[in-house]
Amino acid sequence: MFALGVVVLSAVLAAVLAAVLLPATAQGAQAQRVEAWGDPWSSQGFGHQYDGLTAVSGVRGTVVQISTSDSASYALTRNGTVWAWGVGQFGALGNGTTPVFVGKPVRVHFPAGVKIKSLPSPMPYDAGMAIDTSGHVWVWGSNYGFPLCLSGGNALYPKKLPFQHVTMASGAGSHALYVAGGKLFSCGNDASGELGNGDTIGSKNPVRVVGLPHVSIRAVVSSWEDSGVLLSDGAFYDWGYNAADQLGNGTGEDSAVPVHVDLPAPVARVSMGGSDKFNGQTAAILSNGSTWAWGSNQFGQLGIGKLSPSAGPTLVAVPPGVSFVQVDSGGSSVYGITHSGAVWSWGQNDLGQLGLLGRRATARPTAVGVDLTSVSSTAGNVAGLGAAQR
Repeated sequence: MFALGVVVLSAVLAAVLAAVLLPATAQGAQAQRVEAWGDPWSSQGFGHQYDGLTAVSGVRGTVVQISTSDSASYALTRNGTVWAWGVGQFGALGNGTTPVFVGKPVRVHFPAGVKIKSLPSPMPYDAGMAIDTSGHVWVWGSNYGFPLCLSGGNALYPKKLPFQHVTMASGAGSHALYVAGGKLFSCGNDASGELGNGDTIGSKNPVRVVGLPHVSIRAVVSSWEDSGVLLSDGAFYDWGYNAADQLGNGTGEDSAVPVHVDLPAPVARVSMGGSDKFNGQTAAILSNGSTWAWGSNQFGQLGIGKLSPSAGPTLVAVPPGVSFVQVDSGGSSVYGITHSGAVWSWGQNDLGQLGLLGRRATARPTAVGVDLTSVSSTAGNVAGLGAAQR
């Protein structure tokens, strides 16, 4: 494996990317308030949901990053420990237990001496992932479809994968992406070409994503049967399921190889969402500060003020005077965070996933009324991180 390559950006683009692409651990070094909302049980059919934004207590240490799967949430502390809560019946809590649901965070059990540096977001369904300080990736929970690159079944404790120099990862549905030594690998289900290796044959062993330019990787994203990668020059590519223009190319045809998304400016930040074949949307903040989206719009998740279908990327109707520096896409809902930390949301709200009580859905960005440093959403499960209240 070799180290990530270096790409020289223009001074303007580099400045913008530096401003909006800081990881949650850098943006929220002092953050320690964790909020949960939506329904972490929705995919399990239990019908339980949080009553609005609910404070999560019980994590020992200062939380610096949060992440979600469709049914569980995770918090990383400054000292490198990981805590989990939510649905645990497939081992997603990573502590050797399989409870139906745990509302109070429990510590994920890594071997002695392992210190976690970052949490991929999102994570494969009913599973967890973490990257340690030595560049190894650990996985646990459901291995249905083999997204964890393991030949066996569910993992009740974290297992270290044989990748070296891992810098980032992402997963959703039954597949996952791993960046190791600057190269992009995938594992798992491949029904719609989401592994990006040119076919639709699933693999429990890592396969290389093909067809990308020789440019270093800035970020990887994923949703139900879709995958995407943001390159350091601001170009964005996606592949997989495309029935509702999830790939942003207007064809409606799935692709087993990366497709370049045509946008009016380089991408600075991007998030891919979707929990099944009836939704799926991507939201991106461009280097000029505008926010664009493409994919399903059944519940107004493109944020354009109407439910018209997508035919390529479209400009989100962000209110005058508001601009987002972070964006997160969930099942059928999207979240934007401003410079001041104000959270806005739009799309489906049947499970309370927008954080807006008494609203079914909204096709335009709507202020939630809370300040956070980051949001992570998968399916109907949402978690947020904010500065400690005084």
